[in-house]
Amino acid sequence: MADAPVTRTTPRGGAPWWRTALAHAGTVVAVVVALFFGMVDAAFAGGVHGISGLRYLLSVLGMVAAVAAAVALVWRRQHAVAICLAAAGVAVVLPVSGCAALLALPWVLASERTRTAVGCTVATGAAVVASLARDRARDGADVMWSVVDEATGRRSYLPAGGYVAFGVVALGLAVAAGLVRRSGAAARAAREVAADEARRSAQLRTQADHLRTELTRQDERELIAREMHDTVAHHLSLVSLHAAALEVTADDPGIDVPEAARSMRSSAHRALEEMRSLITTLRTAGDTLAEQYAGPAPRLADLPVLLDDARGAGVDIGATVFVDGGDAAPPALTRAVYRVVQEALTNAMKHAPGARVHVDLRARPGDGVDVTVRNALAPADAGRVPPSAGAGLVGMSERAQALGGRLTAGVERGEYVVRAHLPWAAGA
Repeated sequence: MADAPVTRTTPRGGAPWWRTALAHAGTVVAVVVALFFGMVDAAFAGGVHGISGLRYLLSVLGMVAAVAAAVALVWRRQHAVAICLAAAGVAVVLPVSGCAALLALPWVLASERTRTAVGCTVATGAAVVASLARDRARDGADVMWSVVDEATGRRSYLPAGGYVAFGVVALGLAVAAGLVRRSGAAARAAREVAADEARRSAQLRTQADHLRTELTRQDERELIAREMHDTVAHHLSLVSLHAAALEVTADDPGIDVPEAARSMRSSAHRALEEMRSLITTLRTAGDTLAEQYAGPAPRLADLPVLLDDARGAGVDIGATVFVDGGDAAPPALTRAVYRVVQEALTNAMKHAPGARVHVDLRARPGDGVDVTVRNALAPADAGRVPPSAGAGLVGMSERAQALGGRLTAGVERGEYVVRAHLPWAAGA
């Protein structure tokens, strides 16, 4: 037995009806048995052929104590220790059976600490010994454990070994019943703990699912933010370049002003479409938020169109593009390559207007994709790192890292250089 109290075995209010009925029946049986043996023991102690003097007084007190001990068994679940010790004490002092103490002992063993259980077991054993010793010390018909042969009229008595065996068996059965109850209580407590842990685990899984959903949505929002920054900023940069060129050359008769205006309107229209798409997407609930907004991934074959748009805005571009198997490239890779080139061009248009931009792109399955975009520094930025929007470079770096690649940006020999390497596994 562990040196810690076990969960009380008092039946719960929500127990099945049959268990409640069985508990009440057990209580009735315990009271009847304790009352029977207590009254019989007290009656034999008073003498079968006559009651007088001290024996009479002790017999009456024993009967009263037997009734009280038997009735007290009704509360043996709630007050097992008190009832067990009181019944054992009465059995030692008065001529009454130790049956009530034996019936209360299992509840002590089922719910109390080891020290308390051992003490109650010793007290109950003393009560059983005292009760049997008193019966053994009596003579003739006053001995309860005796029988008479009807043919010869001879009386036979239970030998000393029989008393010892009876006491050991009675005490052993009480202890065994208590240990069974204790193990049952421990098993029920373990089941309750397991059920609590299962409920707690279910709650934690629910919380984890909620957090996972929130993280997924956060990733989607970040993807939308990157897409908006790359696309809208690029279109607005083209609008700015067209407007600047138109402002400078508006009076030149060789300039096609309507064509420049149409280019500005086209870039502005695309930027507005991107903004409208974003607002519509953010109003739409669901787990496919990012996919709804991002749409089909740009292809590597779309890069020439991107470069032509920049040239049309007046950017001096020199491009070298070698792509092998571009139609089979994964969408995530093509989107990242397209956005890196787009953002690098946007930065060049914003921070080094009029400077020549060199774009070098080489892509092949197994070798990966290598992108280099370089431009001369603006005169005001010579000798120092030009300012940047910050979010653009961060977005490009996040795209490269998400695919297991890398991206660097900085000044090299008077030029601002953006280098990116993205892995492209063969057969992907």
